[in-house]
Amino acid sequence: MAGAVASRMSFSSLKRKQPKTFTVRIVTMDAEMEFNCEMKWKGKDLFDLVCRTLGLRETWFFGLQYTIKDTVAWLKMDKKVLDHDVSKEEPVTFHFLAKFYPENAEEELVQEITQHLFFLQVKKQILDEKIYCPPEASVLLASYAVQAKLTLQSAKSRVAFFEEL
Repeated sequence: MAGAVASRMSFSSLKRKQPKTFTVRIVTMDAEMEFNCEMKWKGKDLFDLVCRTLGLRETWFFGLQYTIKDTVAWLKMDKKVLDHDVSKEEPVTFHFLAKFYPENAEEELVQEITQHLFFLQVKKQILDEKIYCPPEASVLLASYAVQAKLTLQSAKSRVAFFEEL
């Protein structure tokens, strides 16, 4: 009896069905990533995957943005990714950006990756003249950026020096 049932089942029906997927490209301020997403995924599934990949825990400041017909929109967490008005051409592109800005960045942005992503986004928006920054503040911000870069280079030099010992 079992042999008769097994003979009626084809080999392909015994294989586990693979979920249908589509490719998405996530663009951050300093990197690009590609993922295969299941058709049934909601915005939250994709967003959580991106945050885990980045090692980001302060997720509430960020979102996934897309552009359609010169209009910017944010991916809704409770809606299927492909149910949004996104291009169906693969890879579907989203920009991982700060959606909300804290009142006091110094106190509220704890994680280094969060600070880094905010810095890069604000820097780009100032340079693209999307947000106004007075000249005095621009000079101060530029000095901070140079100081951070030199501090990082100095730390790398010290590490290299001690590795040679």
